[in-house]
Amino acid sequence: MTPWRAVLAIAAAGLVAFALANVAFWHSGAWFAVAVYAGLILIAALFEAGRYRAKPDARAKWVPTGERFLDPATGVETAVFYDPVSGKRDYRPS
Repeated sequence: MTPWRAVLAIAAAGLVAFALANVAFWHSGAWFAVAVYAGLILIAALFEAGRYRAKPDARAKWVPTGERFLDPATGVETAVFYDPVSGKRDYRPS
């Protein structure tokens, strides 16, 4: 599942939860708190989508290693790059 699909799934679940909470708590006023929490979760999911992707260093001289594999999380073929100076590895969709 791609990050955007995950975000859309979370957004859809949040909207469904909001709708159910709105119906269940309409007369008590608690639906507003549920809406606020659902909105905060959706905003957090949007900002977290790309956070854990490694940012390639512009100064590094990335050398392809020839390694390729299917990323188990996304199912996308991924190429491996190596920086001989720092020893860091970078995984890029190919």
